[in-house]
Amino acid sequence: MTTLAILAYNEEKKIKKVIDTFIDSFDKLIVIDDASKDNTSEILKTYSDEKITILSNDKNLGAGKSLEICINYFLKTGDNYLVKIDGDGQFKNNDILKIKKYIETSSFDFIKCDRFWEKGIEGDIPTIRYFGNAFASFLAKFSTGNWRVNDPLNGLFGFSKTSLENFRLPKLFYRYGYPFFLVTYMLNQSSRKKIKVGQLKNTIFYNEKKKSINPFIMFFKLFWYSFKNYYSKINWKLKYSKLQGSALLDIVSQLFIFLSLFALFRFFSIRYFSYIGPQGIWFLVFIIFFSFSAISLYLALNIENEIAQENFEELN
Repeated sequence: MTTLAILAYNEEKKIKKVIDTFIDSFDKLIVIDDASKDNTSEILKTYSDEKITILSNDKNLGAGKSLEICINYFLKTGDNYLVKIDGDGQFKNNDILKIKKYIETSSFDFIKCDRFWEKGIEGDIPTIRYFGNAFASFLAKFSTGNWRVNDPLNGLFGFSKTSLENFRLPKLFYRYGYPFFLVTYMLNQSSRKKIKVGQLKNTIFYNEKKKSINPFIMFFKLFWYSFKNYYSKINWKLKYSKLQGSALLDIVSQLFIFLSLFALFRFFSIRYFSYIGPQGIWFLVFIIFFSFSAISLYLALNIENEIAQENFEELN
């Protein structure tokens, strides 16, 4: 049995159509109203179907926190699978039903989507989003070691109940960027456990201008999380024999980066602060150590990538 989770905030124009479209395709619907300021709440009150559960936040908590509330509710039900969409109607019906079919019949535990392909975007989106998603994709590859993962800010997902056990969303992602955390969390889980992950090419329709996310806030949020995740990941990789080699290479990489920064410090001290010493040699030492650090990091990520591909499949 599969549940559809619908996140809604100020979706009075679309929410009824979204619910009516999928009410017969899913066993249950969970709709969460994140303290909408328009008539979304009133529209939701008109539904009395026992298949539909309406959850209402007393105050605006953010899309990420709303999804966590939906997940916690879903885990208490008897359904085995959860598909998450937004209430704005941007996702194509066929893509949503594809995820439902794949996750029910093909043993996938987590399905994410990729909109950046030839037919993946209908309408116009700001150019800054292309750059933002390219940057986010780079950080996702770095954070997971999976070089084929793309579009980690796409909000269309499918989950098995097993994949969501012990799931907790960091407060950092309560409002924005939660898809990035979901993708990195699930792909890292797939390297530790037998969690099968799929990446589906989907199409998103943009027809209205909505309030844009501050790109600088998103940049620092994703960068800070990726930085923290890298060091915490070294610790858990040491606990798994197939990833221990990658963890050791990470440690070697960090040793060399520390030595390279020390050499760079010595170079600047001699060049600009009247310290005595061979500045050319210190700069050469910096280049050598930094190169060793980059090579060690590349090898560590390469080992991770090989492991990540074992439970990762691209879908059409």
